Amino acid sequence: MQRGTQIVYIPDHVGVMYTAPSWLEKRDCDWGFVSSIRGDVAFCRYWSKTEVGELRTKSCSEGTPIRNLKEVKSAPQATVDAMLSRIDAEEE
Repeated sequence: MQRGTQIVYIPDHVGVMYTAPSWLEKRDCDWGFVSSIRGDVAFCRYWSKTEVGELRTKSCSEGTPIRNLKEVKSAPQATVDAMLSRIDAEEE
């Protein structure tokens, strides 16, 4: 897992109650991508569930335990790469 890896966050309660791929249908899961990693925590940006192509949070990445992430491609990689470039430009 590295910067730009597309992921789905599966909360502990979903992982216990359901097995793949049934968790793909659960509303509690969040799709997004990794912006950085520190130790066993991935900092992720998650896609909005109400606005297609927009991020849920625009000001910062959210720390997420890597154990709760699965690699799942949910958008064209070019879209993720463009979003990371936009994030980098905003941080400068």
